[in-house]
Amino acid sequence: MRTKPAVALLALAGLLLAVSIGLGAYLASRDSVGLPVTKLDPAPRDLAPTVARERTASRPSTTTRGTTTVEDRHGGSGGNEGSSGRGGGGGGDD
Repeated sequence: MRTKPAVALLALAGLLLAVSIGLGAYLASRDSVGLPVTKLDPAPRDLAPTVARERTASRPSTTTRGTTTVEDRHGGSGGNEGSSGRGGGGGGDD
């Protein structure tokens, strides 16, 4: 029976700690810490080069194109019955 008062005391200490952290955060943030509003300079227009530079390849580029075959494995009518991606058969939730 000694554990119940210890748990209650620990819970009370946790609540007091949470309240004190919240109060401290409130006291720290209630003062204004914002910066004054200033007008920004207009955005410069010359950030990007006007002509794109040609890329130099460090290695030769080889491109191979293969063919892919798609196999129809769901057979059937082509309707919208099993298009959810889930399995069709199975037992019920009896």
